[in-house]
Amino acid sequence: MNILPAWFAGLSLGFLVALPLGPIGLLCVRSVLRDGFPTGWAIGLGAALVDITYAGLGLAGVGRLLDVPALRTALGLAGAAVLVYIGARSLRSAFRVQAATEDERNPEVVRPLAAFRTALAATASNPATIGYWAAAFAAATAANVTGTLPASVSMLVGVGCGTLLWFTLLSTGVVVFRRRFSARLLKGVDLVAGIGVILFGGFLAYQSLA
Repeated sequence: MNILPAWFAGLSLGFLVALPLGPIGLLCVRSVLRDGFPTGWAIGLGAALVDITYAGLGLAGVGRLLDVPALRTALGLAGAAVLVYIGARSLRSAFRVQAATEDERNPEVVRPLAAFRTALAATASNPATIGYWAAAFAAATAANVTGTLPASVSMLVGVGCGTLLWFTLLSTGVVVFRRRFSARLLKGVDLVAGIGVILFGGFLAYQSLA
């Protein structure tokens, strides 16, 4: 099997999975608004790395471990706690009283490296996605997209490229409109992002306990 179709399939999957504006997307938007394109791209890089890792684990069959109820619940609750913490940090930033001209910096996203670490923690907070990637690779194998090691590796690389492509486009789009955001609007973005990430964390916790 040619590795190019496998790479393209991974690219499409990675892009489409990253496309919905979930907690990582919200984090990316607020980070770019406050600290510029490099932080948004670093968040995308962190998300891409976790997607590649989880897709690889799914391909290796680790997703079967999530059939153990106690393990699935524990991982889900731990992930929910991470999301709630990150959301709370955004809310704290939103309610911090500052002058409109003050250069506000959030410890999560001051530098691209800090943004990268935050994205790793936030994206890895939902290990249940390993099961999704396991199913995706099973379908790809059945469709003869993968089946050899080079094709599987190519698809994994494509997943990361697709995720990073979406976050690059998202960050670029936010940069274009960045100058139109006043300090008050930036605080509004922090508020929406914080509430959104906390809600995602609560939903993950509910799913884990259901």
